[in-house]
Amino acid sequence: MSWAFWFSLLALALIRVVEVEGDEGRRYLLLTAWDEARVEFVNSVTGRPVLLEFRMPWAFQNFRAFTDPETEAYYTGGEYPWNRALAKEHRKALAYCSEVGLALRLGGTWFRVERGCLRLRLLWPP
Repeated sequence: MSWAFWFSLLALALIRVVEVEGDEGRRYLLLTAWDEARVEFVNSVTGRPVLLEFRMPWAFQNFRAFTDPETEAYYTGGEYPWNRALAKEHRKALAYCSEVGLALRLGGTWFRVERGCLRLRLLWPP
């Protein structure tokens, strides 16, 4: 087999195609397996900022959350370590909704929404 075949196969293994749907329509992003993603919002109950980071090696995974202890307890009821639970998540689709507003970054592209939702689907790899 030729080098072009192997190069194409490697490129397909490293490319990520993500569909982002929001109030303004649908967009498709071509990303890489090592691109980072982040979601930023303010918790409407505690009034404190929350940052979620994740990666896309084979799915949306490697989630980590950053916030204050009170806001973490709001989400977990103080019953378990949030980041340990998030680390187990592997998803092909995500939805983030906010009445106050949120910002999502995939690779170098930012999306923002207020009083609405952003939905993500990892289309490739299947």
